Amino acid sequence: MRVFTSILFAAALAVLGLLVAPSVQAAPAAATATPTPVAAGEAMTETESAAMTETVTTTATTTVTAPITVESARPVTDILNERQAPFATLSPDGRFIAWYTETGNRRNREQQICLFTFANAGKRCHSLPSGEFRNFPYQLQWAPTSDAIAFSENPFQLGNESDIWLMSVPDGAFTNLTDDGLAGSWTPMVAQSDTPVNLDYLPTWNADDGAIYFWRANPTGGLTFTLSLQRIDPAGGEAEEVADMNALLPQHLPLFDFESIYLDGPAAISPDGSKMAVLLADFTDMGGRQFSLYMMDLTDPAAEPQLLVGPDEWATAIPDWQSMPATPHGLSWLPDSQGVVVAALSITTWTPFTVFYYVDAASGEKTPVVDFSGLENSDAYFDNAPDTAIPWRFFSPWTASLSPLSDDLLLLNNLGGVIGLFVAPQPPAEELPPLVQTASSWSISSVTQSSHSSNGKVMMYGLLLTLAQPE
Repeated sequence: MRVFTSILFAAALAVLGLLVAPSVQAAPAAATATPTPVAAGEAMTETESAAMTETVTTTATTTVTAPITVESARPVTDILNERQAPFATLSPDGRFIAWYTETGNRRNREQQICLFTFANAGKRCHSLPSGEFRNFPYQLQWAPTSDAIAFSENPFQLGNESDIWLMSVPDGAFTNLTDDGLAGSWTPMVAQSDTPVNLDYLPTWNADDGAIYFWRANPTGGLTFTLSLQRIDPAGGEAEEVADMNALLPQHLPLFDFESIYLDGPAAISPDGSKMAVLLADFTDMGGRQFSLYMMDLTDPAAEPQLLVGPDEWATAIPDWQSMPATPHGLSWLPDSQGVVVAALSITTWTPFTVFYYVDAASGEKTPVVDFSGLENSDAYFDNAPDTAIPWRFFSPWTASLSPLSDDLLLLNNLGGVIGLFVAPQPPAEELPPLVQTASSWSISSVTQSSHSSNGKVMMYGLLLTLAQPE
């Protein structure tokens, strides 16, 4: 569990909404309201929508002029009328929210993927085939056309034999696209059979050709695997090998922590469909993992992947006195397909750092969004950044998302009951990203995954933000 801050620092942040630049006039505080939750299937009135917004944006303060404004912010669970919404994600067109839910346990467990429709506030859930899918999907990957969702089991963190699954949005039908007739723990399967066990995972859509790309790992004993990049038509058929990673980068694997997936996850295809960016782990002699960022040319998949960022480079924006190494936890492509944003974490009890880098896809040049490396000691982390009334600690956000309306990275933090939203242009400017809006709230979320839609919605930190561009 990540520790937010000390009591003293929390007290300082409580007045953050008042600490704006002298030339900026703070917006008036919104009135406090207690909303009535909207039941599933009922349309939400303007009054109810406003009430939901006010519970999050009480004492909201706009601090500077920015390329986006936040029109509303609502807890996702309030919108869905659910206590929890695991792995909730927006459809690319902004018409739906998908999430996972389950009831019962063991043999009586019912697993479902649910859909919320914004147009009528309707909600429907579809049950996964009983006994065929194990545990839960760690990430729901929407098709660019918003008519299907791809997902898989978690093969390494939870040890499940994994396949690539597809849910049709119109009818809720499920298809196992890479069904090999196996389910459950893959470890005894490897020990008891000479037949290769295919661990298919991390499905990623290619908007250019409409195919689903995924990784296929074959365990060969101990910490050794073979790996390939595969492609399959969502309409069905046999998977096609795109690249034999065993020949290109032996003993490298895409690995992740499902509780700490940032941006679009550890692998993503560029918007123009020409490149795959992936965070690959290799194992040290002691069994540890170290992660590097590689770029693959999908127009020439036999070419050697380009190393952009090595395992020792993730801490360049973090002070030398920080005791924990930094590891990457997710990436997103910029709309122009020229670069990616990568999230890297170095977490200790008192000085947790979440840093973001812009990486040029051609040269590998890496630029931090916020550079903390010059901080002299841990006390300086809680001092105000130069020419601001904002502590350095507040620039290390809980999560982030690319803006659907501009080439900006949205950084969201919640410390001491103060939610703050920063907007950082990409590629990064030399200046610190401006704090564009704050809000008082004691709601705390552990959600790191984020998503956004073409109509200005962003889902992050368990909130649905509706964005607009200033006139």
